[in-house]
Amino acid sequence: MRCRFKHKIFQNEENGYTIAIFTTQDTSVPLSARDKYLASRNIIGFSAIGFGLPLTDEIELEMEGRWESGEHGTQYQVENFMEVVPRTKEGILGYLSSGAVKGIGPKMADTIFRKFGLQTLEIMENNPQELLKIRGISEKKLAAIVESYGKNQVFRELMMFLAPFKVTPKKVNMILKKFGNESVDIIRHRPYMLSAVKGFGFLTVDAIGRQCCCALNDPMRISGCIGHIMNQAMKEGHLFKQRQEVIREALEMLNRDLQVMAVSEQDVSQVLYRLVLQKSIVVEEERIYSIRQYEEETQTASMIARRLLEKPVLLSIEPELEKAQKTLGITLSETQKQAVRMVFAHPISIITGGPGTGKTTVLKVILYIHQALCRSEVQLMAPTGRAARRMVESTGCENASTMHLALGLLGDDTDFEPDFEYLSAGFLNVDEVSMVDMHLAYEFFRRVSRHARVLLVGDKNQLPSVGAGDVFRQLIACGLIPVTVLDLVYRQGALSSIPYNAKLMQENKTNLSFGEDFQFISCKGADEAAEIVRRIYLDEIAKNGMDQVQILTPYRKRSAAGVDELNKSLEDFVNPPIAGKKELHIGSQVFRVGDKILQNKNTEMASNGDMGRILDCITDEDGNARAVIGFPDGRQVQYEADQMEMIEHANAITIHKAQGSECPVVIIPWVKAFYMMLKRNILYTGVTRAKSKVYLVGEWAAVCQAIHTDDSGTRNTILSERIVQYYDQYQSEQKPEMEQLKLVV
Repeated sequence: MRCRFKHKIFQNEENGYTIAIFTTQDTSVPLSARDKYLASRNIIGFSAIGFGLPLTDEIELEMEGRWESGEHGTQYQVENFMEVVPRTKEGILGYLSSGAVKGIGPKMADTIFRKFGLQTLEIMENNPQELLKIRGISEKKLAAIVESYGKNQVFRELMMFLAPFKVTPKKVNMILKKFGNESVDIIRHRPYMLSAVKGFGFLTVDAIGRQCCCALNDPMRISGCIGHIMNQAMKEGHLFKQRQEVIREALEMLNRDLQVMAVSEQDVSQVLYRLVLQKSIVVEEERIYSIRQYEEETQTASMIARRLLEKPVLLSIEPELEKAQKTLGITLSETQKQAVRMVFAHPISIITGGPGTGKTTVLKVILYIHQALCRSEVQLMAPTGRAARRMVESTGCENASTMHLALGLLGDDTDFEPDFEYLSAGFLNVDEVSMVDMHLAYEFFRRVSRHARVLLVGDKNQLPSVGAGDVFRQLIACGLIPVTVLDLVYRQGALSSIPYNAKLMQENKTNLSFGEDFQFISCKGADEAAEIVRRIYLDEIAKNGMDQVQILTPYRKRSAAGVDELNKSLEDFVNPPIAGKKELHIGSQVFRVGDKILQNKNTEMASNGDMGRILDCITDEDGNARAVIGFPDGRQVQYEADQMEMIEHANAITIHKAQGSECPVVIIPWVKAFYMMLKRNILYTGVTRAKSKVYLVGEWAAVCQAIHTDDSGTRNTILSERIVQYYDQYQSEQKPEMEQLKLVV
């Protein structure tokens, strides 16, 4: 049925689900389905339901579907559609001006048509390079136009096929990015390959696979299930999973909702064996690793063990230690002095301590002595941009960056610069090591030169890394790397309740001390907590400014006191819309000049965790939107509309995202509804982000539950054991060599 858009009734911005009125000249439209208002004007109109329906009257659509009757009357359920573009000036200009093709707006459409006339669409389909003759179309813009024009048809076909499984347009685009024009064929014939696309859980993929009539005991189905189980384990921080657990979970998932058991333990075991032969997994004793996780854990352990056996050049640092204290105006405690001596006596060492215990002070002295005695290059790094910039501010050393930038990691963790290079620095300091996952640790140690000194600094009581592994605690636990624990608080002062309460939390004690700098506001439930948090936040930013105050919460969604709802409810109070203030509508979100934002992905221009402000919102003559974001260090970065998913509003952020940062005033909602997140290390990490004041808002029972719940050391990793094993092995290999040297001498 050929029709044209009339007006929108509803559209879900997240998944593209649309209800709209269309008009047609097709008289087969049932009388019960016809829009009464349009019928009174002798126009046939009807309500259509579908995903991704174009909401523009500039083009006609050819729809396929079926009529369905329900509580809203008779509506047309669209199963497929295609755009019908008349080969006329009006038709071509209408289509190109509709926004259907990225990079072409009304003005550019007119320019293209004046150049190519009625041959415009043929040029775009068969010889798009001709568009480069148009002023304003660069190679980059042409690529966007070609991709958008060619992708529309495949996108619609995918959207229609996957609509019953509630797959969003965003996820459809992820499929297209992964599989390109083969996407439809792959989903129809090899659906379990969808497991390789981020955001597709096994249950969704399995529903699609069963729709495509895959056999229930198909090895591809079983393999997809095992892959899902291993990916879930990795998301939970584990490097491996016990073999029997994998088999048990696989059988539960594969035989779910079946009256007869379709997949046996033998079926799963056979697929596991095949995956081992394909080198997709490693089975070591009863542990199952993905091949990548296994290689990273074993090779990192090996590299650390070899480094421990290196003999660094011994330096007499005592004169410089005294000189450094006098020059810098610092008086170190005996424990801090031991930390300095340790660094210069060993190839790798660790300093751990809570906030304000003098870790940065010790680092300043180390850098002073290194500069005086070694004169080799220094490299400071941290997992986040904010932590790296804090190192620059606190030490004065300009050679500090994120680990991703220093190691040549771009975007996702698996993307690297093509040329592998060793780090040239003679002294490397990594801060906030509790945030470093197994993959990042592996990439770091394989780039460190053999004779460099390595100092790892962090707080072992903070949250472990978001990625898999528990690197910092495992390095401490191996017992071979020298460790200095700093536990005397200097920074906040002896009377500050923040470090005092943080220490009590680590001691499993709930008799916290409250005062002006650490307040507990009691309330019931997430809704009341959210209201109090909003009120405190607005009061504090009015007094101190937005950059001095931060809301931290353990949950992102599913709660009035989670990140999403708090940001949504605060936006119009913190930065209200006013005449002349520019804004962009991206999906269901509104970004406005002045908004506080958080970068959530590593790129060449910005690091995961960077905070900034929107400086400008721009829409060009072709309808392309972009935002200009300014960061505290003076960088200004432009984000195209499709890059805006890399940022989010940041009046409230998760405690995980706050790691590696500090803020004068921190406001934390803490209620029983956060039950999965009521853990000591999460609360401790949130509290210790504050430099001057903490507001803890919520239910005291939830606070006590968190303090009594120790979640450390529960990740599946044996990095510490492997370090010891490799160390013993390499040490025993060195002994015969040493004996031979003695004989030669």
